[in-house]
Amino acid sequence: MEFSVSTLHNLEKKIEILSDTVSAKLNCKKLEDLTLDLFKPKGVTKEVLAGIILKMGTMICASKTVLRSAVEKLDEQKTEQIKTQNELIKCKSGKLDSVKDSVKETVKTEMESFSDVVKKNSAISSDISPAKIKMAVKSVITEDDRSKNFIIFGAEEEMICEDNEMDDRSLVRDIFGILKYENEKPTVVKCERVGVKKSDVRRPIKITLRNSETVRDVLSRAKLLRSFVTTGYNFDHNKLYLTPDRSLDERITRQKLVQEMKDKIKKDSSKRYYIRNNKVCAAD
Repeated sequence: MEFSVSTLHNLEKKIEILSDTVSAKLNCKKLEDLTLDLFKPKGVTKEVLAGIILKMGTMICASKTVLRSAVEKLDEQKTEQIKTQNELIKCKSGKLDSVKDSVKETVKTEMESFSDVVKKNSAISSDISPAKIKMAVKSVITEDDRSKNFIIFGAEEEMICEDNEMDDRSLVRDIFGILKYENEKPTVVKCERVGVKKSDVRRPIKITLRNSETVRDVLSRAKLLRSFVTTGYNFDHNKLYLTPDRSLDERITRQKLVQEMKDKIKKDSSKRYYIRNNKVCAAD
């Protein structure tokens, strides 16, 4: 008999029935009240005792089978849990190695650049500055931190929902709902406006999540905002834009690509243009 929750409940019911039967045969309310004196009345014959022992023996055998199966199941779960933990440790170790490799590669690039300068100008010391290495490491760490962020553009400074004031975190919760995060929404670690507050300027909102994988998933769903119809707000959700948290160089490159795409649209509006892998692509 293989172990399962249903099997365990059935075994429990059978034990209860056997317990009630034995109690009735021995004239006691419950099995816990059983004493030697209850075996003395004439009604308790050898046949009665033999029947009780036979039923209890059968029940013990069934219990042993279920318990043995339960032990095997628990051993399997324990082994599977250990395997899962090892895979998790391996995964975390792999991510750490990836960061280490990234740091190593960045430091190597900085060292090669520095070496080229030294070859051109012998007056420069051949020693690599600790500040240079520190800057390279900081660059990698900053890039890793930025991957956990995304930016919301177009949000009003003062938002209203059905005559009630609405803060930035409430807007983020609304967005996650529109992006179909129904059961478990991403955890917001930090939510802040970027820049100094000025009149007639809508500052972007920087959102920090727990990991970069969740950020990528959020950005992949951002297109759902375009088709959402807003009611009861003083702004339109479909005019909000979600983007990665780009560095200054990345923003400059992006602006150039956007301008290039606009120029191509003016020349030929029959095609659909989009940006992918830092290139302007066209689809008929």
